[in-house]
Amino acid sequence: MLLLLFISWLFLLADFPVTHPLIWFPLSAVAVLVYAFFIYSAGERELSTEFLLASLIIISGIISALKLQWLKLIFFPVVVTIIYFYPVKVIFRLSLLVPVVGMKDSLSGFVSFLLQKTPFSTETLIEEAAFSLALMLSAVVAGVMSERQKKQKDDIERSLGDIREKAKWVTREAGMESLSNDEMTVHYLASERIANEEIKELLLTIKKAVLADSANFFVPCSKGLELRCTTEDRDYVVTDNGGVIAACLRERRTFSSGNLTENAIDLGYHKKGKTRITSVIAIPISESSAVIGVLAVDSSRYQAFSGIEGTEKTVGMFADHLGRILERQRISRALNRELSGLKILERESSSLVASLKIDEISEKLCKVAEKISGGQSFFFIIQGRNFELKYHTSAVREGPVIFNLSGTIVNFAVENRHRHYVPDLRNYASVNVMPFETEGVLSAMAIPLIYENALLGLLVILSREANFLDASRINLLDIFCNQASTSIANAMLHARIEKMATTDGLTGLFNHRIFQEKLSEQFNRLKRFPEPISLVLADIDHFKRVNDTYGHPVGDLVLKGVAQVLKETIRDIDIPARYGGEEFAVILPGTSSEGARNIAERLRQKVKGAPFSSNGRRIDVSVSIGIATSPSDAKSKEGLIERADKALYHAKRNGRDRCVVWSGISQ
Repeated sequence: MLLLLFISWLFLLADFPVTHPLIWFPLSAVAVLVYAFFIYSAGERELSTEFLLASLIIISGIISALKLQWLKLIFFPVVVTIIYFYPVKVIFRLSLLVPVVGMKDSLSGFVSFLLQKTPFSTETLIEEAAFSLALMLSAVVAGVMSERQKKQKDDIERSLGDIREKAKWVTREAGMESLSNDEMTVHYLASERIANEEIKELLLTIKKAVLADSANFFVPCSKGLELRCTTEDRDYVVTDNGGVIAACLRERRTFSSGNLTENAIDLGYHKKGKTRITSVIAIPISESSAVIGVLAVDSSRYQAFSGIEGTEKTVGMFADHLGRILERQRISRALNRELSGLKILERESSSLVASLKIDEISEKLCKVAEKISGGQSFFFIIQGRNFELKYHTSAVREGPVIFNLSGTIVNFAVENRHRHYVPDLRNYASVNVMPFETEGVLSAMAIPLIYENALLGLLVILSREANFLDASRINLLDIFCNQASTSIANAMLHARIEKMATTDGLTGLFNHRIFQEKLSEQFNRLKRFPEPISLVLADIDHFKRVNDTYGHPVGDLVLKGVAQVLKETIRDIDIPARYGGEEFAVILPGTSSEGARNIAERLRQKVKGAPFSSNGRRIDVSVSIGIATSPSDAKSKEGLIERADKALYHAKRNGRDRCVVWSGISQ
């Protein structure tokens, strides 16, 4: 590959772009494409410099072919653009190779001078050398500036990420997970600003009271300690994540010294410039039994706080007041959380009670549980000994929906009929949390939904954080699940009543009233979508003889058996119904007369081959079927039923056990 690039460059010096463009341009393009292939397909990123050089050679060749030397200026925006896509080391290597392209005319003239003894222009050499030097310097300067900007951008994004994480934690504590990331960040910064203003006023008062150079408040963070508030410029005070301040936080003890420099004590923070901290008083800030920060007052003067009586006691008094400010902030957040939780219950409970559809209740339950907890929610409804997953807020959950929960952690809630919370699943690494894969989950909550001692379902909440629920949130979830249990029980009762009102009790098919409604809906749809509708009417042959010979219980078994064959034979979009007595109807949307005949014939053959028997005696059962299609056979619902009924009558009159299409007898 390097040989190909070298040949392309040599031919550039030999002025091939002008004299032999049909050879040079394809050759150079192949060099660029080969390097591009190895970089972007094979992952050979170390070839980036060669790829960019090959691209610059082609640009130089285009300028030579057009004989427009002023176009060389295009190298500057090209190089600056490259900087935003490649690291500085690539740009630096490329800048060293810029003279190879930028001094093309001088190098070409020098080669001609050596081989053909033609005059060599020093003026061209100086111009191109100056141009190449300017291009090299532009590349290097722009690369350094770009790298600095990238580093600043990374620092800003890292700081913004920390702020957002804190915002998520605070807003979750306040029960405001429904806010967007930007809204959470704004809310967090606003609440922190108000608290920090009050803290800073207190620090300024401390500074004046004890004649300190500065007063600073440090709080723990993931890296150790960070400066939350200071009387000075924030950039002026730099934390070292250790020393006396960290010891005060860790050991919960006050530290005081008037000669840090002589005793070579590591304070844990310093100030920029030549300012030395010689005297300091550091006091841990406590709230209840937890240490939440350290207050430090300092001075560059030797024994600055020794000559003032009661200085340490004064600072301690201010530290207590600072603790009360922070406690008030925490209580405010807790009150907001409680108020938000009550608002969620009030708002969501009304919509939960109003719904009589299990799917809607399941979705509402999971979304509210996610809003309260911040975790992923799953709702299972009981199906015999198994559970059906009705809804979940996980973005990746796919696969089967019927599960056996035996052997899982969440099954404890089912067995004990009581809420089961595992704050840290790392202690249960050998036990499955759910009956499917749950990667990265650190804590889980399972709440059984019980109504009048009957288990209706199970709500499961998973989180990637350990100890993700506090007592307040657990209480809110319990209350909402109790309300959801009542709603689900009502929805189940409503579904049973609706089923009784819409289905035939013996066969489980739609009854005659629903059949009429469904057929009307199909005709209304026909006005918008001109697709055929077919109607199949089937009647059991000699059914009265079956009842008279074997009794009505056997007749009922035959009716149920034919209904089962009917359901197994038709498609999911088809609508079966018991038309009356021993007669059945099937609405076939979007089905032509020929398609309806095929389905009807398949039904007739399956019924005839079905194993009906009574007391060991085989019962031969057959059906006669009539078929009509709209709009070809009839334009109205009543007309379609009449044509199908006449086709059925024709089938029974002409020997039974056959399918008859209305269009076949009307001609």
